[in-house]
This record gives sequence, C-alpha cells and structure tokens, in this order.
Amino acid sequence: MKNASLVILILTITLSLSPMAFAQEAKTDPGKQEFEMNCGVCHGMDAKGNGFLGASLKVVPPDLTVLAKNNGGVFPADRISSVIDGRAQIATHGTRDMPIWGTRYAVNAAQHFFDAPYDQEAYIRAHILILVDYLNRVQQK
Repeated sequence: MKNASLVILILTITLSLSPMAFAQEAKTDPGKQEFEMNCGVCHGMDAKGNGFLGASLKVVPPDLTVLAKNNGGVFPADRISSVIDGRAQIATHGTRDMPIWGTRYAVNAAQHFFDAPYDQEAYIRAHILILVDYLNRVQQK
C-alpha cells in the first residue's frame, strides 16, 4: 500500500509538471538557439555583426538583419543556405575562416545516430533550413 501511494504521488507530480514543461518547451526557438550557438560569437547574438570575436577578424562580420533590405526586399534564402553549407565561397572568408556547417552537421549526425539508420542529407538540410528560417525572421522591415 505504501508503494502504491508513492507511485500515485509521483504520477500526480509528473502530470502536474507536464503542462509547465510543455509551455517552456514551446517558448524555445530552435533557429535562434542554432544561430546563437554557432554564429553569434562572430555575427552577434542579435545578428547585427557585433559578436565578441568579430573585432579580432580581418573583416568585420556583416549585419545579417539587412540581407533582404540589401537584396531589393527579398530574403536570399538559397544564397544564405549555400554560404552555410559551404557551396558558396565568400571572398572575405579567405581560406574558409567561417566553418562550413554542412560538414559539421554531418559529423554531429554521425555521432548522434551511430547505431541507427538515418538520412544524413536530410539531417544536414534540416539544421541549415532551421538557421535560414531564423535569419529570414530577424530581417529588418
């Protein structure tokens, strides 16, 4: 009987915390997290080119919030995607000072799914699309 009461107590606490956990989870923005974790140190947490490592680079990172503005009001999603995955060479990056995230994501996927089948290309594209979507959402109007 004592064990049953303990199980009921644990179940009650778990169920009462679930809505709070769901609400907290709903507030997270995977694109923002991806950007802050991988791009923010150079491009700034606000994507305006003011990251703390930016000052130590030869070329100051650009303000990524004006990409659409500088492209006739159209966000250049394909161009941004190709810069992130390494298909497009950026002259100011020289010898690829900026990491080629497509390769990085492939390594992460291999470590995460080492014992399960997965589509590596889909994994990489999903991470890049999450990042591109976030950059599209932070564009100045």
